[in-house]
Amino acid sequence: MKRKTLLKFIPMIIMMIIIFMFSAMPSEESGEASGKILTEVLKIVESIKKTGLDQATINRIHWLIRKCAHFTEYAVFGWFTIYALTDLVKNKWAACIFSEAIVFVYAVSDEIHQYLVPGRYMSAGDVGIDSLGALFGIWLFVIFHRGKKKKKVTERVKKRRRND
Repeated sequence: MKRKTLLKFIPMIIMMIIIFMFSAMPSEESGEASGKILTEVLKIVESIKKTGLDQATINRIHWLIRKCAHFTEYAVFGWFTIYALTDLVKNKWAACIFSEAIVFVYAVSDEIHQYLVPGRYMSAGDVGIDSLGALFGIWLFVIFHRGKKKKKVTERVKKRRRND
């Protein structure tokens, strides 16, 4: 395997480590991390609304922040996974499916890992959100690189015309 191909796996592995570290946080620590974001969001919402929010609304916003974090981290993970596989899997659709499968298996193992952390729990819903996030990241990668390929093809055609 070429060195360049191996280096493409580094961002994916780093993302796996980051996700593992987030999942290893005990519930209090994890809650504090998302709680800091919640505090800032509440300041913005309350400045717009000009009144305080009830606890149920605060809990829903906190839940949404946590689920958006899941979606986002797995979107990045999905992007890095397909990026790593582009030199190994030549068929782009096979690369997409294989990337999603890798991320799905990791999401399941991540939920099992969380189950073993004090105060944390396992959630099939989180696996679904993680998988959707990965699918989104993979889709963005494909869209971004489709435009990049079209640009390269257009440049080659123009170059050929100039040379003719």
